Amino acid sequence: MIKSSCNCDCDKKIIRLNKVSSCPICSSSPFQPRVPNDFTTGAIWRNPATEMIVVTLLNKTDTPQTVTISVLDWQSCSQEEMPKEAFLCGESLPSLFNEAPTPLIFTIPAKKLLTVHATPQNAWQPVDPVYEVLIMFPPDPIIFNTWEINNAGVPQEGNTVLHHQFQRAIFI
Repeated sequence: MIKSSCNCDCDKKIIRLNKVSSCPICSSSPFQPRVPNDFTTGAIWRNPATEMIVVTLLNKTDTPQTVTISVLDWQSCSQEEMPKEAFLCGESLPSLFNEAPTPLIFTIPAKKLLTVHATPQNAWQPVDPVYEVLIMFPPDPIIFNTWEINNAGVPQEGNTVLHHQFQRAIFI
């Protein structure tokens, strides 16, 4: 039996949910914290022909899942949020272009697809056209991808980030 300095009274196997924490959690404990999943593309160099950044999120579960989608323009030091428009199962949701751009928080119904279109605001500025896609969701599975498209709707080669290519991000 492994003893814990955190007064874990169980006789079961002890698991660690967070490597940073020195306090283990008993695997038979009724309290199992739900650790959110935060993922990033990292900085992506935007193709000059890009008119839109597309992010798709597929809820594969039998329950609704709330997600947060952020598309940050790193072209300036302010890391401004890009305006977004969302589509659920191909149907347009109320436009977000009339408001100040913020991260999009949306609850995706069970077994449905959410598509988000983010529009770069300073496409004419050639200096460091870099952006980042951040996705935050609960521990239940969401499948997400991102790519750029040009004015004709053609994906821009080299700027696609598939689900398994996103990197885990830690927000403190």
